[in-house]
Amino acid sequence: MRELNGSLIVQLPMNPSAPLEATGNVPMAGASLAAAAFLPHETVIDQNTADTAGDRSLADIIVDRSPELVAFTLYLWNAERSTWLAKMLKKRLPGIITVAGGPEVSGDNEWLISSDAFDLMVSGEGEQLASKILDPSSAKNVIKENGKFLEAGRMSFLPGTYPDPWLTGYLDPAGGASVSVETIRGCAGGCTYCSYRRNHPSPRILNAESSSELLRKLIEAGAGEIVFLDPTFNNRGDLVELLKRMSRLDSDFFGEMRGDLISIGIASLIADAGFRNVEIGLQSANRDTLIRSGRPGNPLKVLDGALELKKVGVTPVLDIMLGLPGDSPSDAVRTALMIKDRDLHQHVQVFYLSMLPGTYIRREFRNQYMPRPPYYRFSDESMGGFADAREEIADIVGYDLDLAGRPLLFEGWPGTEMIDLGVSPDLQRRMPSCRHGAIRITSEDLWAERSLLLKFVRTRLKADPYCVLDVILCPKKELPLNLVDMVRNLDNPVDYSGRTGRILGRQGNLRVCILIDEADGFSADWIAAAAASCTVVLDADSPDELIREFWDAGVCVRLPGINWDMNKLSSEVPSMHQVLFTNRQMEANWSRALDI
Repeated sequence: MRELNGSLIVQLPMNPSAPLEATGNVPMAGASLAAAAFLPHETVIDQNTADTAGDRSLADIIVDRSPELVAFTLYLWNAERSTWLAKMLKKRLPGIITVAGGPEVSGDNEWLISSDAFDLMVSGEGEQLASKILDPSSAKNVIKENGKFLEAGRMSFLPGTYPDPWLTGYLDPAGGASVSVETIRGCAGGCTYCSYRRNHPSPRILNAESSSELLRKLIEAGAGEIVFLDPTFNNRGDLVELLKRMSRLDSDFFGEMRGDLISIGIASLIADAGFRNVEIGLQSANRDTLIRSGRPGNPLKVLDGALELKKVGVTPVLDIMLGLPGDSPSDAVRTALMIKDRDLHQHVQVFYLSMLPGTYIRREFRNQYMPRPPYYRFSDESMGGFADAREEIADIVGYDLDLAGRPLLFEGWPGTEMIDLGVSPDLQRRMPSCRHGAIRITSEDLWAERSLLLKFVRTRLKADPYCVLDVILCPKKELPLNLVDMVRNLDNPVDYSGRTGRILGRQGNLRVCILIDEADGFSADWIAAAAASCTVVLDADSPDELIREFWDAGVCVRLPGINWDMNKLSSEVPSMHQVLFTNRQMEANWSRALDI
């Protein structure tokens, strides 16, 4: 294997809602480029490091390796944090070359182009250019010849042309991991809101025989569920042959499909192939909206296809998109009712329309959207009236559309900082740096010490500005709940997760919680009022200690020990989401039971 001198590839994760929730941050793109360029395996920053390290920790880890070039994969959710990190590296490693690729790199992404964080930004598929743009010496020549922005151009190679990162050691499929794979590169669809087609307008399809052979190798290497990255898995001429071949592989699969292409027979083949869940982009029941959005079709046929899947035991996950051109809040509600009428409402995802870089719709609504991620078409609290529609949809389907945040309250986490304001606290202390951290603050009188408390929170926020921080208030007595608002007002959303949290009415990167170890000193009315303002958690030896009034108010309980029977406990509590643990493994087991 030919070594290219001093390069690193970094892909940063989304900030999920719970500390032990999987980020889904598989560095497939970077690993594919590393494999195409025959770089050493250690070129790709491993997923665990990227998922757990805080802003400062990541910078330190990269600086310690003294690379000459660092490349970043930029997505909607990590672009601003990656830009911040690239700037830090340029300060600490003079002469370093920073490279950016991914969907965010587009000539119309003004904030990114003007950031001066990257010496080279590459738009489009990178495999054929990988050895040039990831080698420090040749990258300098590319910059001299093209400037800092390079359009890769349209490619013609099939999936599978270059070494697969899962089968060549860049990514590890062993241990039942979820493995992503491409058998289709490109999409002929005309969806005006999709950025995929920008650089992949012509489908290139790996034939059924080659696709099934790739799947077989991945399964033999230890892959668990295989997730197809294909834009539309079932839009291929050899679909029946591929599904029949997959049925002999005895594995679990997931992919995105067009519902209107799913007949009774095809649904049975999909089930036999091993698909347990399938994502279907319904988006809207308004046919005029769909036509204007570049995806003409009959939404009733899409729902019929979803029904055929359900009949054969495959779970359809239906997507609704709010704010498409010509759609109204009442259309969105009508879409949800159509889903509910067919008993397909158990797994519905609802998204606000994002004007992604490089899309047709971004040009259509020129400057009429948020200039930074998530690029929502609307940015006010009403979201053009769709916020109320979203709440109505949640009532229709019968569950919250967003997973409630879980505070980081189990013991032994390296990112948790314990502060006692009454014991000579040091604002200049050495702070941990984790992507999800916590600062647990104790005092005999938190309200009296509020000025100092807020200073501690500010120092932690400033240290790792793009990380999640749980502020855990541990009062010894009742306090004015204005303190919760004071802490929350320190939040200044700087990225995707912070802004989406604020718009969706949930906590973003700064999350506030009250932890009470002894409830005797607090009135029931105060605890219930506190639970209305933030997450409140009571320490107890048993969930039975939590009175019904508290369960109804949303108060949570934190349980000690390691011997809880998950099934028994889940059947005894009114809400699993209101149960937390002091032990990390118990918290992990419970999170899996919650499907977090």
